Amino acid sequence: MQVRDKLADAWVMEILEPISKFLEQNDVTDILISSSENALIERAGNLNKVHNPFTSEQEVRAWAISVLKLAGSRIDIAKPLAEVSFTSQFGLVRFHAVLGGECSDFTQISIRRHLANHSSLDELEQRGFLTQIQAQWLRKMLLDKENFVIVGGTGSGKTTLLRALMNECSTERVITIEDSPELQLAGNAVPLKTRAANNEGFGEIAINQLLRASLRMRPDRLVIGEARGEELLLLLQALNTGHSGAGFTLHANSAGEAIPRMIAILASCGLSPKLATVLIEAAVHWIIAVQRSDSQRLVISIDRVAK
Repeated sequence: MQVRDKLADAWVMEILEPISKFLEQNDVTDILISSSENALIERAGNLNKVHNPFTSEQEVRAWAISVLKLAGSRIDIAKPLAEVSFTSQFGLVRFHAVLGGECSDFTQISIRRHLANHSSLDELEQRGFLTQIQAQWLRKMLLDKENFVIVGGTGSGKTTLLRALMNECSTERVITIEDSPELQLAGNAVPLKTRAANNEGFGEIAINQLLRASLRMRPDRLVIGEARGEELLLLLQALNTGHSGAGFTLHANSAGEAIPRMIAILASCGLSPKLATVLIEAAVHWIIAVQRSDSQRLVISIDRVAK
């Protein structure tokens, strides 16, 4: 295992070498490369243009293919979109690529970096992410083992807040289910990760499969990185049959859009709006809304779900 870990560290360092100077800056969260033309980094919520480390479209294309291949995936004419996640000395790296000449004129690479830390509510309070009173409410919610959903747009801090909340429960058996292992919780957490199908179309492991399995793994709490399909129905059903203290994130622009968004997802699973509303109101106790404003991510509301 130690030898394999060293080999893994070696290939990760090698493939990240072209962008290592950006990853070495702890306040850089995103690196966006558009062929050899443009390169942007996000720092403190702001995009800044930087020197592109690649000099040609061929270089960018070859690098994307190499990274995905070494990480156990692929990108080609038949599969022009691909995404992988892997750990590195710079934290968790999520690498997404669009192959030039297929879905885009040029190869597009989007990299999100999550620092390998175990943030707490105290730390988020110090950073201005939430207030002292909000932190007290959230701790009471966790103590009472009430279920919650965190809503917000892309990059608004949903995962950051979910991580901090679940790190408050480090003595409990928290089972996390994600496409990419972004939470990386401390304590007794058990991470489960989805898997894409292989080149022959077999071997896929979806979130709903992992959720069914997690119910047999004696969880104290269930956490889903993002609910966007059938897994929402399965989760709500589980929460209505004895499981509590669960949390998940949802793409919605405000707390007021959260329930309509969940109703729309459940409608795709065959539920009527009336039945979906009953299921949501019985299972979800709190809606927490986060938002990115300029360079700051904030908790903008914590609302009790009306019954």
